[in-house]
Amino acid sequence: MKNRTKIKSKLSVAFSENFPNAYNKFTLKHVNQQTGFPETILSKPLSECKVALLSTAGVHLKTDIPFNLDLHPGDHTIRIIPGDASEQNLTVTHMYYDLKSAKKDTTIVFPIQQLKELEQAGVIGEISDVHIGLFGGIMDTEHVEAESIPKVVELFKNKNIDVALLVPG
Repeated sequence: MKNRTKIKSKLSVAFSENFPNAYNKFTLKHVNQQTGFPETILSKPLSECKVALLSTAGVHLKTDIPFNLDLHPGDHTIRIIPGDASEQNLTVTHMYYDLKSAKKDTTIVFPIQQLKELEQAGVIGEISDVHIGLFGGIMDTEHVEAESIPKVVELFKNKNIDVALLVPG
């Protein structure tokens, strides 16, 4: 990571921790407004649904190429995480939040173990064999909207995923 990026990361984290009211004024006004409503009504009980995780906390396999923190306006690529991935196989690469806790316990930002427990308890039908890790610190969302989101939607449709649990970073 470049020194400029390290400084930017430290400033972002410090700013968000010390000035939460000011930080909350940042909006997503730059995002294209969507018309219509997302499909939110399940056609079957949750106990019969296939569930996938989608995290914008920069989660990826330790063997994956980390998200490029030096890329302006942000790395919009996706990381596919297998359903059988364990906490020991995961790490996080991000710059806009304090990673200490997430590096110690990735389930904070990628609750795969908790999802497995819900499956065992019969609360959800099954866990998907694929999940998604994204870098959420992207201010210019053009590539996310044009490339990343369609890839994720297509993958989830092909895998017959009924519910995506969205976990922010």
